[in-house]
Amino acid sequence: MAFYIEIRKLNENLNFVTYLYEFRLPTGAVRNAVGKLRGSSKLVNGEIKLSKQSGDVEILKTAEGDKGLHSQRAILAIIKHWKKGEYPDKTCWAS
Repeated sequence: MAFYIEIRKLNENLNFVTYLYEFRLPTGAVRNAVGKLRGSSKLVNGEIKLSKQSGDVEILKTAEGDKGLHSQRAILAIIKHWKKGEYPDKTCWAS
C-alpha cells in the first residue's frame, strides 16, 4: 500500500504547533467518459498537536477512514522535524 500524506502547519505559539494532515481516501470505482473503470477518492484531513518542549503528540481530529495508518505516519514525519528543532510550514510523508 502506498502512502502520500500532506502535512501543513495551522497554528504555532511558544509551546505548541498544530498541524493538519491530509490524504486521499479511496471511495470506490467509477466509469469515465469512455466507459473505463477508474478509482475514485476524496480528500480527508485530521489535526495533530505537538508539544515543542516534550515532543508529545495529541491527535485533535482523526481523519475520516484513518485507522491509525495515516495519522501515525504524519506523527513520525512531524517528530523527525521536531528532533532537529524544526517546525516547517509544510512537509509530507511518502512511502
